[in-house]
Amino acid sequence: MRRLFLVVVALFVLALSACQGESSGGDDLVESGRVHLEAGEYEQAIADLQAAVEADPGSGEAHLLLGQAYNRTGDLLKAKDEFSTVVALDPDSAAAHHNLGVTYFQLGAYDAALAEFDAALQLDPDDADTHYQLGAVYLGLSFSANDPMAQPDPQRMEQAVGEFEKALELKEDMPEALIGMANVYMLQADFETAIEMLQQAIEQVPDSPEAYYALGRAYALSGDTDGACEAYAKFLTLDPPSNWQVQVTEEMATLGCP
Repeated sequence: MRRLFLVVVALFVLALSACQGESSGGDDLVESGRVHLEAGEYEQAIADLQAAVEADPGSGEAHLLLGQAYNRTGDLLKAKDEFSTVVALDPDSAAAHHNLGVTYFQLGAYDAALAEFDAALQLDPDDADTHYQLGAVYLGLSFSANDPMAQPDPQRMEQAVGEFEKALELKEDMPEALIGMANVYMLQADFETAIEMLQQAIEQVPDSPEAYYALGRAYALSGDTDGACEAYAKFLTLDPPSNWQVQVTEEMATLGCP
């Protein structure tokens, strides 16, 4: 059960929300940092945004962008500090609460993440991304921290499905929510519904490694070895992360895939 939970968590796409708010100084540095961030040039983004924060410590936008840059480099504790600063500067920033919630989730602090996503939804109740992230938190909370072999809490899983469904109501084309729901159904051993959800996700994003990864797992758990091998083979063609490649290759060997 714990291994399946790790697969479930790995599938969540923790996209950071768009920036909100305005900077009050160091505009050129903030804009330069934003451009570097969007281009994936994180070191340059961090350098510019650190300078922007030094020039204007009260710039919520600079702190928010800096937090996003730290998050994308994996420096989650610094990201948390920056997003917490934005919350302190502007408690009504839904983006700050959302990003802080994402970072808490990545740190495994599910209760703290839950509080931040709840705060974000109080400010922006129709944000599909936050509903999706909240579903991910509920799914994480469904597992016992003290007993890794315990069955997931059905109430928490029901809450997770509710949030994923709400996200899909607000944003119909949201494959990550479909993948999230499919993982709940896998945990409930409803593999047929899980496979249907994942096929819908693939229709929306035909080259989604996350969807094919989960689909292979769903087929394997349902006993459909041929389906699992086909889905895993497709997954390997999509340039997935190396650690996922290793795990899928091992699973394919166990299943006896050609």
